[in-house]
Amino acid sequence: MIRNCFLCHGKVDNIFKSQWLLPGLPQTEIGYSVCMKCGSVCQSPALAPEKMDLYYRTTAVYTNPGREEAPSASKIRDVNEQVHFIERGMSRLPQSILQIGSSDGFTLSQFKNAGVPEVMGIELSEAAIAIAKRRYGVHSINANAETYQFADSFELILLTHVLEHLYEPQKLLQRCNKSQSSLNEGFIYIEVPLLTDSNTLCPGFFTFEHTNYYNEFSLLKSLVLADYTPISIIKHLNSNLSPVIGVLATTKKQGSFPISTEPAEKNKTILADYWNGEVEYWQSCVNSAMKLLQGPGNVYLWGAGIHTCQLLANTTLLNAVPIAGLTDSSQIKWHMTQGNWECQPPTQIDWQQGDKVIISSFASQEEIYKSLQWLRDKGVITLRLHPPINR
Repeated sequence: MIRNCFLCHGKVDNIFKSQWLLPGLPQTEIGYSVCMKCGSVCQSPALAPEKMDLYYRTTAVYTNPGREEAPSASKIRDVNEQVHFIERGMSRLPQSILQIGSSDGFTLSQFKNAGVPEVMGIELSEAAIAIAKRRYGVHSINANAETYQFADSFELILLTHVLEHLYEPQKLLQRCNKSQSSLNEGFIYIEVPLLTDSNTLCPGFFTFEHTNYYNEFSLLKSLVLADYTPISIIKHLNSNLSPVIGVLATTKKQGSFPISTEPAEKNKTILADYWNGEVEYWQSCVNSAMKLLQGPGNVYLWGAGIHTCQLLANTTLLNAVPIAGLTDSSQIKWHMTQGNWECQPPTQIDWQQGDKVIISSFASQEEIYKSLQWLRDKGVITLRLHPPINR
């Protein structure tokens, strides 16, 4: 599927693309492109919307079973910062919040605990909705953000790490603004990964789940085009795996942050430099493990999902090593197909001494490694591909 720019609808120039073995979906060509008119970056060629919708409904999961659904330390830190940032930007906490893409409900629970009387979520994943209700008592509506029809007005709308997942994010922002038109003043808080210089971007920054990529210019412009006025900005380059930017905006017209023009050529260079480094990085990870992988014993991939996609798309692993199977600790992924494999429950594999497990995850590598001591006790080699993360 070839897309146009999500901001100005101009045609885009592809910078890199490859074949991805997607979890629960057919093999698909996915690439990343730059709009030559406004410089915005998007996924194109892209996965078709109906296939992405199916993935979110049936396969996507954002909680680690090893933590028994508890949030990570970094998640707790980030959400606490959002509560205080919004309270400072508004000079108080809102009376009502709608979070679009509410995931497991933890964010809304923290606002509720801080004193917000009314919170509600919109979430596509049925598994995440169940966690939100069971763990935090947060009510979420099962709906697609891109087609959800607003029934009520909320003083604050939260979109944390959502816009980058949508095919037409501007339409959602416009509907958000319209839903707040009856209020004296409405607010919206947006947080997205920040596209900046290639040397600040983590491995796997360009993922099939993200259809749009924002820098400060394009995020501010997207809000202004939806009739919001940005009033507060926060950026972090090193505290998370990838850089992030958050913007609080109001429906009231007032003094705004200046919006500059971002040359398309600059983003083309960032993408090209990143892609060269990305392929080199993933292949070097595989090369460093190759001696162990070529010994006796079966080789399994641990982690059905995003990082396995990237590992296979960016390396020659499949040509060099026969992969016996795929497994994951998340029950929602069991018996799902990815490439030529069906994801097996780890306890149903006949593990033998000398077998090897490749942990594909970048973000959760150490957490997964610690949870696999039971395999090492059986004589199974568990391989960490990535260097330690110091964040």
